[in-house]
Amino acid sequence: MSAVRRNVYRYEDLRKVFDPQVVAVVGASPNATSAGARTIKQLELFGFKGKIYPVNSRYEKIGDRTCYPSVQALPEKADSVIINVNRSVVEEVTLDAAKAGAASAIIFAAGFSETGKAERIAEQDRLTAIGREANMRIIGPNCFGAVNFLTGAALTFGHTPGTKAELADMPRHDRRVGLASQSGGLGWAMVQSCLRGVNFSHVLTTGNSCDIDVADLVAFLAGEPGCKSIACLFEGISDPERMLQAAEIAWAANKPIIINKLGVGEQGATAAASHSGSLAGSHAAYLAAFERAGMTVVDNFENLIETASFFAKARPSTSRGVVALTSSGGASVMSADKGEGNGVPMPQPSPEVQKFLEAKLPDFATARNPCDVTGGVNNDPVLYFELVDGLLGDPSYDMMVTAHTFSVHTANRVKSFGELAKKHNKLVSNIWITEFLTGAGYVDAEVNPDLAVFKSMDRCFATIAAWYKREDLRKERAAIGPRKLERVAPKEAVAKAAALIDAAKNPVMTEREAKEVLATYGVPVVGEALTQSADEAVKAATSLGYPVAMKVESPDLPHKTEAGVIRLNLKSEAEVRTAYAEVMANANKVSPKPRLNGVLVQPMVSGGVEVIIGAKVDPLFGPLVIVGSGGVLVELMKDSAVGLAPVTKHEARGMIDKLKGSVLLKGFRKMPKVDLDKLADIIVRVSEFAADQRDRITELDINPLICGADRIVAVDALIARNTEAK
Repeated sequence: MSAVRRNVYRYEDLRKVFDPQVVAVVGASPNATSAGARTIKQLELFGFKGKIYPVNSRYEKIGDRTCYPSVQALPEKADSVIINVNRSVVEEVTLDAAKAGAASAIIFAAGFSETGKAERIAEQDRLTAIGREANMRIIGPNCFGAVNFLTGAALTFGHTPGTKAELADMPRHDRRVGLASQSGGLGWAMVQSCLRGVNFSHVLTTGNSCDIDVADLVAFLAGEPGCKSIACLFEGISDPERMLQAAEIAWAANKPIIINKLGVGEQGATAAASHSGSLAGSHAAYLAAFERAGMTVVDNFENLIETASFFAKARPSTSRGVVALTSSGGASVMSADKGEGNGVPMPQPSPEVQKFLEAKLPDFATARNPCDVTGGVNNDPVLYFELVDGLLGDPSYDMMVTAHTFSVHTANRVKSFGELAKKHNKLVSNIWITEFLTGAGYVDAEVNPDLAVFKSMDRCFATIAAWYKREDLRKERAAIGPRKLERVAPKEAVAKAAALIDAAKNPVMTEREAKEVLATYGVPVVGEALTQSADEAVKAATSLGYPVAMKVESPDLPHKTEAGVIRLNLKSEAEVRTAYAEVMANANKVSPKPRLNGVLVQPMVSGGVEVIIGAKVDPLFGPLVIVGSGGVLVELMKDSAVGLAPVTKHEARGMIDKLKGSVLLKGFRKMPKVDLDKLADIIVRVSEFAADQRDRITELDINPLICGADRIVAVDALIARNTEAK
């Protein structure tokens, strides 16, 4: 999109766009298969109560409606002009709408910027200019439009997911999902879920986003009273800061955003100069942004609506506990497995409820959590729902999970589950284990505001885990207050580091140069000496103290291990002399022959846990900070966390806690505990360095940072300079 706006459109800016009272359909036609005719049909099928004006200079009437030759010829200003015409005349019609004072336009035609052709990009840019000059909002081009389920404003040519009667008769409640989708086809695919009971407030698509983009849609839904959660199908955005701005609006309104990011490949990551550069690909940057914004990420498209519907219906957490009730031993075991696997707390019933269960259940049932009532109780609906009532009344639990294995039983149960859930103001999640996926009771459960529906036990518990994570985050942020950046590194470090980087002669700074830069920010680095001969190396080793490490210093050998130019744990003069000869010989074998500055001698640092800390300047998000487990863990497990730099001390601690390898830092199997506050302090300093020097560097790698019980020190480092910086 040309001329990117820094601020998102909010609810009031777009209310007329998505809740129009007057709609003009340009390209209307008596041909029922035409896009214009289908658009009018959608408005009628969804029960739109506003005015519809067909526009087409070829007709005087279409059906019972007067047809107008242009938008300017309409008897009143249009809130929405739906443009169903060929690309070649889109600009002309858009200008007509702008001159008529229309509030908004929706352009369906394709063939603009998505082609990559310069002349088509220019055409789209002209549409943007027309809209902005006239203060007329534009959706598209190349889009499916939008549907407002609250008012019936179906501003789309897409085929109806059902008949008028089916749409009108579907029970509705006020805990609705708003969908913001960059993809029109996938967005319209999700519209069809309304026929299985999903309650939408809106389904909104953007297409090429010449004006309104997905961030605007999220901000609009955040302000829409009829929307309780926001599902977002997301591909990318030219200015991610705007998406974060929209997310802040949603957070303030307590509207959960459930987001599925398409396009997660990391092409180009292999070209990174450092481990950190490889770990912080574009998808990792997006995930870091989503996390800071408090969004809930789902990895699969199939999870999006299910998860968003759950979040729309969920009540605030009061006790942090889930109870599972099943009539199948296997389903009971499965619920325990998936609950534990997703980290969902499933405490045992309170003593009073435990006694109640033991008194009611036969001895071959399971009077615990998960509660397997067995097939015998399954056939006694009175007793069955006494048990449901008792467990839902236990203050230990926020919600109940139940599994339906046979659709024949479910139709009779759903109503009672809903009544008891409402009574206790707790959600009951119904897992459709039966393979009769559309069997009796499914729609009844979905349309009930007190019942959630899942087609997978794992997806159910993963969603509950995500819900608890968001609940914890809201409590945490309420407790610590607004995000505050308090500088840790000395202010003078900015100028000192900049001077050292500018003075470097090579695109990739040597380890010694990089550590000198980091030291200005207060990052602890190992002492060292650069030597030019075996005699100098021995002298340095004696001064620094044995054992020592030796590394060839060369601007052409950023990855020294692969070149065989490192020797570790050298304990004597003889070992130092042998090592000097070996590393220099290996360096001279490299082709093309590298420039050699000498051999670094450093005291050995051992006995700690290896960690990687790095930074990267992302073309969209700017500076990122990365922390990862060191050694083989970072290679084999991709165990890393990424944050938008600079980070706070609290955020740095959170990055550490996300690592699988953090257990090693916390004293695993009698290993000494690392000072995590000190490690977090170093992460903050590196993040400040990345933010300060974003124009001078492209990547930074501290690998490894050795973390011991009483000492944390950077042993090796790499800085890739931005050679294009002025």
